[in-house]
Formats: sequence, structure tokens, C-alpha cells
Amino acid sequence: MLGQVFQPVLEQMRMVSGKSMGVFNNAGMIIASIGKTLSEDVANDALLNVTANGKPFTMDGYSFVAFGLRNTLDYVAYIHGDDADAQKICQLLSVSLSSLQLHCGDKYDKINCLKNILLGNVLPGDVSMHSAELQIDTDIPCVVYIVQTQEPSEASVQHILQNMFPEQDFVISIDNLNVVLVKCLPANYNRDMLNKIAKSIVETVSSELMIPVYVGVGTPTDSLQEIARSYSEAKLALEIGRVFEGDRCVLSYDALGIGRLIYQLPRKLCELFLDEIFKKESINVLDEEIIQTIYKFFENNLNVSETSRQLFVHRNTLVYRLDKIERLTGLDLRKFDDAVIFKVAILVNKYLHADTAKF
Repeated sequence: MLGQVFQPVLEQMRMVSGKSMGVFNNAGMIIASIGKTLSEDVANDALLNVTANGKPFTMDGYSFVAFGLRNTLDYVAYIHGDDADAQKICQLLSVSLSSLQLHCGDKYDKINCLKNILLGNVLPGDVSMHSAELQIDTDIPCVVYIVQTQEPSEASVQHILQNMFPEQDFVISIDNLNVVLVKCLPANYNRDMLNKIAKSIVETVSSELMIPVYVGVGTPTDSLQEIARSYSEAKLALEIGRVFEGDRCVLSYDALGIGRLIYQLPRKLCELFLDEIFKKESINVLDEEIIQTIYKFFENNLNVSETSRQLFVHRNTLVYRLDKIERLTGLDLRKFDDAVIFKVAILVNKYLHADTAKF
């Protein structure tokens, strides 16, 4: 992650010197570069030639300077060129990057720790120990947001979120489609506050990147030690919500309703349910006009007068459509029990026809 912090320094040094340069870690992996990229073979050979941090050396037409905290070899800066000027520039680059490592390394150590907690790579009994070592305050309420895009743009989303939220919050990259925000909450937080935060994320990221974005919201926890649960809930909110509420951008775990139950049912059982309910005709024989009528009827709590007003149709026209639904399906939506069955059937049908691969 420090590569994203190092990159702006490389770009500024490039503007001044005009040279290709970069930095690789103690495993030989290049984490930031600009201009001509160093091969991994040369990087690995350079690691074998390091004698001390801060001491420049040359090899294969490049200048190298190692640096790290507490006299350990953490990173190696390199610049294309092996003359005296190139070596001096490389030393200056290593000093700048070392200073950044000193000031930002602690933050990224905390982020790596929290990422491992989120992904379940830390045993519950070890969470307190790791948090204490990194001086992470765990006794604060927090909630996990997962910001998901349809196109790889992880670095941009991460940068936007880091600018949106203060230092006590943590922005963690999971992969090139998902970025997590661990949001620390005030003692007087409420559900409206959580939804406003999610909506602000959608609006800001969508306007900045001009791509669709979805936000999964877990339930709040009493401490950072429980963020793995909130993260799992946010993941489920995205998976389930995208099936049953595909037109919504903010998907909250505590608002999934019956969809959460249906999502856990075997597909064969769902198919049998639809076959038993719709003995006359398949639910798929209903056209778009009828489907929209049904949704609006449910939105208005089975109120015929209000539904006809909102659909701009005569009451008798709506009654005719409801009679047609009853003829096709055997269910009278004006009866509460039949309406409940039909509502569940619509959700089951969505589940069966959705791409149930994990989003």
C-alpha cells in the first residue's frame, strides 16, 4: 500500500531530473515506478548487492540505495543511470521515501492488521493482542461499508474515500472491485446517519468516476474487534440485495427482509414452490404492464383507489387487471393471504432467474 504514497514523490522527482526511477521491496517486487521499469531479475540481483541502508551502489546501468526503519532493509530506490549525479539523486529519493515510510508506515500497518481481521485471518483471541501492539483503539462503535464498482478502479475509489473521511476511519482495499470503509461512529449514531453516509459515498464516487457504484452496509458493532461480522453482513447485503433490489445502490443488511431467507433456500425447493403455487400458468406469462400494476398495488398496501390514481387508470381498469391476474394464477391479490404468497413468489422467481454467482 505504501506504493501509492511513494508514487507522487517519484512523479515529482521525474519532473525535476527527467530520469526513470522506482522502488521495490525486500522481496524484489516493484511497488512504484515511473518511466522505464526495472526488471525483477535486476531487482533481485540488486538485493544481493546491498551492503547498508543509505549507501548507493550501481549495477547494470542503474543506481540503487536501500532504506528502511530500524536499520532493516525494507525497500530499495533505483534510478536509471550510474554516474555521480544519478547516485546523488537516488540518495535524495531514498531520503524522501524513507521519511514517508516513517510517517505513513504505522498507518498502513494498522490497515493491514484490520484487513486480516476482516478476512478472518486473525484468530478471535489474537485480535486484542494485535490491536494493542499497533495502538488501535478498539473500544469504539463502528460499521463496515463495502464500496463495489463494476469496473476495476480500486486505486481511484480508495483515494476518493480517503479524502472523504478523517484519519480515525480506515479505508482498506480488498481487490480491484471492492474497497472497505471501517467507519468509526459517535456514541449518538442512528440508522439515518448510516444511510446518509452510504448515499454520500454513492453520489461522490459516481460523480467522480462516472461509473455505477454499489455500497453494502453491515450492522454497527460495539468495537473494532467485531468488524469481521459487520464485513460479512455487508458482503451478504451486496450479494442478496443485487438479486432482489437490483435498482438500489445502497444495500443494507438489516433491510434485506425476506430476501435473506429465500437466498439461503435450495434452488430445487424454490422451483417446487413456484410449480405448486402457479398450477394454471407460469408466473412468467404476466406481461410488463401487469407486473408494474402488481408492484404499485403492493406499494399502496392493496389499496385499489390509491393504486388506480397513481397509475392514472380508471378504478374499473385496475379491477380488470386484478381479475386477469386471478384467472392466470389463481391468486386474488385483493386478499391478504394471496398477496403474501404472490409477493414471496415474485422474490423466489427473481432469485431463480438472477445470476447467483457471488457479486
